[in-house]
Amino acid sequence: MLRSRWLPVLALIVFAGVLRPGPASAATRTEGERFWTAERMADAVPVDSDRYGPKRAEAPGGTKQGTYFGGLPMVGTFFYDGKPLGGRETSCTGSVVHSRGKDLVLTAGHCAIGLRSATHPVFVPQYRHGSSAANQPSGVFEVKRIFVDPRYRQNTKQPVSDLDFAFAQLAPNGRGKAENVTGALTFTRASGYRHTATVIGYPGGEDVNKQHQALRCDANTSPLPGFRQMRMVCGGFHGGVSGGPWITDYDPRTRTGKVIGNTGGYNGGGNDQNVDWITYSPLYGADAQALYNDAVAGTKDADIKRPPYVSGLEEPR
Repeated sequence: MLRSRWLPVLALIVFAGVLRPGPASAATRTEGERFWTAERMADAVPVDSDRYGPKRAEAPGGTKQGTYFGGLPMVGTFFYDGKPLGGRETSCTGSVVHSRGKDLVLTAGHCAIGLRSATHPVFVPQYRHGSSAANQPSGVFEVKRIFVDPRYRQNTKQPVSDLDFAFAQLAPNGRGKAENVTGALTFTRASGYRHTATVIGYPGGEDVNKQHQALRCDANTSPLPGFRQMRMVCGGFHGGVSGGPWITDYDPRTRTGKVIGNTGGYNGGGNDQNVDWITYSPLYGADAQALYNDAVAGTKDADIKRPPYVSGLEEPR
């Protein structure tokens, strides 16, 4: 009796497995999937390449180091043909965030500016080095639109560096909308500057990350004096990590968690020496919430208007 009762359920599971979308066939691949071969992605140059390469200064003794791992389903890397940035393909990190349209990725403003002017922009969740676009764990998602605060200036050291966050709207791929495929983090306004967060990014360059894996660090955050930004100390965060999420309360079972920041801010997210062991993030307040709301609503660029920016010295709103 027990066996016969489970037979229909087992049949449904098998049937669902048969119907689960796999890699797109050559005839159905999107332009982005056709363009982004494994070789092109492997050759990508980080948009924040100043943070890539030899350390500018030695980290103090005992500085915590990030660890490489298999990544999270909703965290990945962007690839785009960044001709304004020098003609080489470029990359940054991003994370799928929950939204009504199930199609938003959070990243840094300085990454998004490059995406906006680039060709063939795609987001690759849980990127696997050596695999083509069509054979990535969740496929790839083409970028349709970018939302950046109009007051932000790329890699600035001015107060508007507090606004170094952005959202990319994605087209669905053959497996569905991004959030349905990967799960999503919840965009969250932080209550203060001090947290224990998991910071994730994809460092570029084979001399620091031969397998191009995701890097993570569980770190304590603190205020960046003079700015509405958080700071963390952990080694290994070379170029390519910009836009990566700062996560709390992650649940691997439900593939959910809170994202309270993204790598970016002052000088694009690092100090004046561009060392790999000091990293910054904007602290989300009313300005970040307003941009998220615009991205969810699909507000036209011409209608995204903001008052003059108030100094980052103020407390989070």
